[in-house]
Amino acid sequence: MKRAAVIGCGALGTILVTNFARAEGWTLTGVMARTKAHAEALAANAGCRAATTLEELLADKPDLVVEIAGIGAAKAYGEAVLEAGCDFVLVSAGALADADWKARMTETALRTGRRIHVASGAIGGFDVLRTAALMGVEEATFESTKSPQSLSGAPGLMGVELPADRETLAFEGGVEEAVRGFPKNINVAAATASAADAPNVRVRLVARPGLTVNTHHIDVKAGEMHCELFFHSAYDPKNPRSSTSTAWSVLALLKNLESPIFYF
Repeated sequence: MKRAAVIGCGALGTILVTNFARAEGWTLTGVMARTKAHAEALAANAGCRAATTLEELLADKPDLVVEIAGIGAAKAYGEAVLEAGCDFVLVSAGALADADWKARMTETALRTGRRIHVASGAIGGFDVLRTAALMGVEEATFESTKSPQSLSGAPGLMGVELPADRETLAFEGGVEEAVRGFPKNINVAAATASAADAPNVRVRLVARPGLTVNTHHIDVKAGEMHCELFFHSAYDPKNPRSSTSTAWSVLALLKNLESPIFYF
């Protein structure tokens, strides 16, 4: 059995850890949170170590560490995880919009012989996006539609509350600007740009009152191929900024890594 540890005990981390037995071929060694109480509560149910520091989390020598705690956590711990000889699963793919961090992570992974696995999160289609990258992406757009409540408090809104009675274009621009303005909402746009090797992806973020799901529309043109990908996923009631499928995508990734048949 391969050994995995998890950074993050929030709404998505709880879904991941609670259902970890679904990741065949893996055992959970520990969970890490900023507060000991959160880590202990989740670890008690999972039968694993509770940690508040990376050193504690790595004490059981996991083969792989999953980050499911936000862009800040990804940047704070990613390089150290690789240096410790573990593979790194990146859920908060918005971190990839930081070109310097991405370059450092790439160099560290190459030097240590470890790998960085980017979870598909609330979307999918990384296989076709990688194919498009090889063919040469000519044009790429990403549009995400969410409820106004899920965007409330985002730095990009600069304190403005979105209307509750009409659809509003909350943002339109590039990936880096989108991640800076909506760091908890737009990870999937950064993942799309990175997978397609298309840093100039045009991003639109729409707020639609009454919406009970998060929707994502990816449109990519590359050579003779034109692909459109649509995703509708329920958001977590405890964290409306995120889709529940994000946690399940990590379980699918882990299962895929140990499966004799690899679905790309």
